[in-house]
Amino acid sequence: MSGSEDDGTRDRDTIERELRLLVSVRMAYRERGGALPSITQMDALLDELLELGRRAGLQQGDTAIRAMPSRCRSQ
Repeated sequence: MSGSEDDGTRDRDTIERELRLLVSVRMAYRERGGALPSITQMDALLDELLELGRRAGLQQGDTAIRAMPSRCRSQ
């Protein structure tokens, strides 16, 4: 986990990579019929991502939060 600032915050790419990893783990459990792991870690990462977006928006004078890119293709 890399720190992007001296206050311990991590960059967006690091957080998104961790979220994708947790999603992959949950999908693997689901495919094998096992009990799904808790989503607590995913919730914490999403909260961290939202806070990072808020901070970036405040620094730029804008309150908009960039949506996480979708990995799904629309047909």
